[in-house]
Amino acid sequence: MARPDLKGVITAALTPIDDELGIDVPRLAAHIKSVLADGCTMVSTFGTTGEGTSFSGREKRAAHAALLAAGIAPTQLLPAVMACAVDEAAGQLADIADIGCRHVLILPPFYYRQAPLSGLVQYLEALYRRANSPDIGVVLYNIPAMSGITITHDLIVRLKERGVVPVVGVKDSTGNLESGLSYVKAFPELSIFTGDDRVLSPLLKAGGAGMIGGLPNLYAADLVALSKAPEGPEKQRLVELAGARIADIDARGGLTALKADLAKKLSDPNWTRVLPPLGLAAVG
Repeated sequence: MARPDLKGVITAALTPIDDELGIDVPRLAAHIKSVLADGCTMVSTFGTTGEGTSFSGREKRAAHAALLAAGIAPTQLLPAVMACAVDEAAGQLADIADIGCRHVLILPPFYYRQAPLSGLVQYLEALYRRANSPDIGVVLYNIPAMSGITITHDLIVRLKERGVVPVVGVKDSTGNLESGLSYVKAFPELSIFTGDDRVLSPLLKAGGAGMIGGLPNLYAADLVALSKAPEGPEKQRLVELAGARIADIDARGGLTALKADLAKKLSDPNWTRVLPPLGLAAVG
């Protein structure tokens, strides 16, 4: 199930919001093209950084269609499915497969946080079957601080043994290097990503695939350079710079700080909009 093309620096794209609390597709398309031009291998749409749980399947389907119409290739997208209901999640997965994407990022159902292993397996298999078992590789999203559910090694082993869900990778957003390294060691055939810039360099050195994170929205070229830099003073400088930047963003509110900084970088205050309940929907 390994996907050798599933690697590199992937931007977890911010989502620009219009006056009607909808997805501002022209701004999103321009931003995606910009980070791809800076060397990112793909862009992950509507994940945590993209406020993915705040948009409906209908909105995401329309936005993805418009992105393709704007010239973005489906193979450049790693859309996220973030829904608790099997039917809703399956519908989003089917939509993503229908537009030609090769990979999808799937968050486990995040309301029933004490769900047993068997329940998580059943959920993932049910949504995959209901989506008509598309030929699309699944990257499991491990972000227990938000979802309340850990993607355990046992879960991955069970899914691989049963063969219904084609698991091809894991995004580990714990920020814990040992967590990422444990996935690399246990599943060398999978593409293991970190969501934290500070973990990128040692994860790659151990055989990891790269990162799927928010900071490439602002610093894609620097993070691509870090991912490719040989050992030496320049790599150390980039490591320290990445660490300082993510610490600063985290200290200032994470998502809202990212949007504020991108708005400043682009001289475009519309990027400061954040969907409720996370923040004000209007530029102020």
